Amino acid sequence: CFPLGRALLRVRGPEAALFLQGLLTNDVTRLAGGGAAPPRALYAHALNVQGRCLYDLILYRLHESPEEEPHILLECDSTVLDSVQKHLKLYKIRRKVNIAPCLDLSLWAVIPREQPGDVASSLNKCADQTLVLTPDPRTEVMGWRLITKKEANLLDIIPGSHIGNIQDYHRHRYKQG
Repeated sequence: CFPLGRALLRVRGPEAALFLQGLLTNDVTRLAGGGAAPPRALYAHALNVQGRCLYDLILYRLHESPEEEPHILLECDSTVLDSVQKHLKLYKIRRKVNIAPCLDLSLWAVIPREQPGDVASSLNKCADQTLVLTPDPRTEVMGWRLITKKEANLLDIIPGSHIGNIQDYHRHRYKQG
């Protein structure tokens, strides 16, 4: 398990998915529950009006059904949290959405030593102690993403795990391209 130096923004409200749909490169309506099995996470980029990529983001769906109010977390680099928030608020015009940083949550990358098929069963046992536990949406070999409360003890959530050096995680990322 690797603690990530990334930040989370909460986007919540009846128009959250439609609001993000117009600003990001991926189909955010899939997160809102339009399909039979909506994904838990999506990878996307935020664009400016000229179409230039500004930020890379991972979006997490917190609402469980399409009938619930859309509740989405945006993961971004912690150095650009204020810029991302400012960018979103710039386009919020009369939309019924709330945008706020989530300073009470921590984000982890989990890279299991097991084969991918075995991971789901072992990690899903601890899913009730987490806010989000999902495969990394970029590629299967990147492992899992885990979002917990700051005060949660990771070793209680994933027994037998250990906290790794972030440089090892970066090496793993670079190997994946």
